[in-house]
Amino acid sequence: MLWNIIVTFFQHGVWVVGFFYLLNKMYENKMVSRISNVILVISLFILFVRSFLTSL
Repeated sequence: MLWNIIVTFFQHGVWVVGFFYLLNKMYENKMVSRISNVILVISLFILFVRSFLTSL
């Protein structure tokens, strides 16, 4: 069960981190960087909860 949670989280999390990395590289702005960091943390938390709930 723990393995499924970790694999599911990292499979989807890589895409989220990659998207926000490219967003920050395209638009080098302090405001965009701050907002994308907040959204990144929130979305990774939601992905972790989702992968945990689907493994149950």
